[in-house]
Amino acid sequence: MKLNARHVIIFLLLILLSVAFAFGFDAASTAVERRQYPQPKELADSVKQASQEHGIPEAILWATLCTGSDFASNHVSDSGEIGLMQLTPAQFDFICTELWGKEPMDAGMLYDPDTNLQAGSAYLSYLYTRYGVWEQVFAAYASDTETVNAWLSDPAYVSPQGVLKDIPDARVAAYVKDMTQAVELYTKLYYQS
Repeated sequence: MKLNARHVIIFLLLILLSVAFAFGFDAASTAVERRQYPQPKELADSVKQASQEHGIPEAILWATLCTGSDFASNHVSDSGEIGLMQLTPAQFDFICTELWGKEPMDAGMLYDPDTNLQAGSAYLSYLYTRYGVWEQVFAAYASDTETVNAWLSDPAYVSPQGVLKDIPDARVAAYVKDMTQAVELYTKLYYQS
């Protein structure tokens, strides 16, 4: 079959439409993802400051805020975690005494967004220093260090490299999965050039 000018023009138009559709679809997809994984302006400065002070990537802080409390400073979970970063009063006592070297503060301070964000960031930093693998940090954040240490000492849950590969607690496993996905999306949406 011999191609004439009309066929060539139609072919080129189809290619241009395909490219335009692909770019449009990608932009629409990104817009939807940004609505699911936002960065509320009122928290931006506090997140940046906490990230710098505690050496936690901003994407991880945003993921923690989104996954745990959906940015609600007054959120209380069924298991008693409070505020933006979803900390328990016991975790807050540990942060105050062990990480900040202060007297324990009233758990009501967990409703203060800046206090909660600073405390949660300090705790994430502590856990990362302890475990060095973000998935293990997320597991300890959602449960506690004793539980994660027990899992790490059981060969059934650990890879040959000594990394937690299976989490036997469904709630903690779901949290780690959600956090890992949120971190990947925050990184893709806001922190990749």
